[in-house]
Amino acid sequence: MIRGGDGKRVGTIMQIQDKGKNIQEARKGMEVAISIEGNIMVGRQVKEGDELYVDVPEEHAITLMTQFKDQLTEDEIALLKEILKIKRSSK
Repeated sequence: MIRGGDGKRVGTIMQIQDKGKNIQEARKGMEVAISIEGNIMVGRQVKEGDELYVDVPEEHAITLMTQFKDQLTEDEIALLKEILKIKRSSK
């Protein structure tokens, strides 16, 4: 499940492509195409350039930041904090 920057659930990622080839994950800075299963309209609920976030359960994000902090990059920690902020503000 993925969420937009406003915390609204958008749908489930079905596939990610980079330059026409299927990939398992996208990293920071990549521009990829994704197919999303859900009741959304591109151009209305999701626009090109929008940031979408994986819907990481709050308890998982906290576990990652506490028990595995030494294995995460600063960018990954910042992203987890942003996901928590979005999730908490959308409750």
